[in-house]
Amino acid sequence: MRHLLWLSLGLAAVPAQANERPEDPIAWSCFYCNEEERQAMAIRRGEGMHLIYTGFNYDLLYAYNVQRDGSELAVDRWYPASWVSQQFNAMILQYRQSSGEFYYDWGLLQLVPPGWPGETSDSVMWGHHVTDLHPRHAEARATVQRVLNGSTIFRHMRADEYGRVLRFDFQLDGTIPYTARLRNGSTALGYMEFYFDYDTRNWEYLGSRDLRHPIQESPEDFLAADGGARSFYYSRTFQDPAPYFLQRAKWANVKVHGEMPSTHRDVRFDCSRMDGEINCFVIHL
Repeated sequence: MRHLLWLSLGLAAVPAQANERPEDPIAWSCFYCNEEERQAMAIRRGEGMHLIYTGFNYDLLYAYNVQRDGSELAVDRWYPASWVSQQFNAMILQYRQSSGEFYYDWGLLQLVPPGWPGETSDSVMWGHHVTDLHPRHAEARATVQRVLNGSTIFRHMRADEYGRVLRFDFQLDGTIPYTARLRNGSTALGYMEFYFDYDTRNWEYLGSRDLRHPIQESPEDFLAADGGARSFYYSRTFQDPAPYFLQRAKWANVKVHGEMPSTHRDVRFDCSRMDGEINCFVIHL
């Protein structure tokens, strides 16, 4: 068996045409497989260079080059390029086996929102500012994108000279993107999420939630998925997001009936469609 030093992942052995990026490599899972089993899997995948990983931890990525030798396929063990190993090691620990999510949790990102300073502007950006309903959400998202694209935390995404980024087999159907979950330090204000778009090579907005609920992006989000009634509960302990709920309702042309309690009390918003319009009622608990 020949052991070769993999300098360029093989995929880049032939220079790309101008303005053409080579295909992203894919890491295929073969959990707890030994060397013989990994080679057998590489052969089953056919001719070419194959990346195989055996677990959700550092340095569990292997490379194999499968070539035709007469009427048979032969496999050589290679070593992943340094940029591939760098991306694998930086990303793989962010896959959460218990929930099936794939994200980096940025626990304290305090950005200035559009419009600051101003009477109705907040001092720190959170999911409310990037929702589709916010009048200046495009500016807010662009700010987050610039920060993510330039952050040293995600420098592994820029490790390859051709701009390639490793994909994992569990991502290929598009249901489990690599995301950045961004918090500003306030538990009540939850987080906003951006995902890495392999087509645009940019971080795109995915969604947000406060401590209790996903943040509304459209008028229909004030209702249940089937269009029925929906309630939003905020306790007296974590009531900071409640006034913002009312602001989003105003932007969405949702009618709100009732007033917020004058003292710190639990509150619930009961929303439903009445006579073709969405109405929410403030309930003091």
